[in-house]
Amino acid sequence: MKRPIFIMIVLVAIAFAGPMLMKKPDGTAFMEAPWESSDSAKSNSAVNTSQSFYKWQDEDGTWHYSDQPQVGQTMETVTVNTNTNLIQGLRMEKKEEKEQIVKKEAVKEKAPAIPLPMTVPLEKVSKMLEDATNMQQVMDDRKQTIDQATRGR
Repeated sequence: MKRPIFIMIVLVAIAFAGPMLMKKPDGTAFMEAPWESSDSAKSNSAVNTSQSFYKWQDEDGTWHYSDQPQVGQTMETVTVNTNTNLIQGLRMEKKEEKEQIVKKEAVKEKAPAIPLPMTVPLEKVSKMLEDATNMQQVMDDRKQTIDQATRGR
């Protein structure tokens, strides 16, 4: 029993260490060990990765963007980290969404605050019980008919 466990441990170790030992065609490892840090990672973190651009709004209300400042314009300087791939946009609600929210709130206001445990009016409960009893009788009769039909075979 010890030998199969030992073989499994060796195979798992090879599976984890293999990508760190194997080389790509360019000679670099497929995967770096987590305790090793590459020189390229160190150099990338030391480089300033921010970039600035300018934005301004003209008389018509149109926004303009440029990497060069414009003379005679009131501009805003925006600085972006180029290592990130995310610029958060503005969320604009549509009229339809607002109308749906208003409708949902109106429905909530009409509904009772405490949900009722029953969805059937009390007057109809006795009829439902009677229907259930009748349905049980129909099912019993059907089973009896099937049993009689299959005994003859």
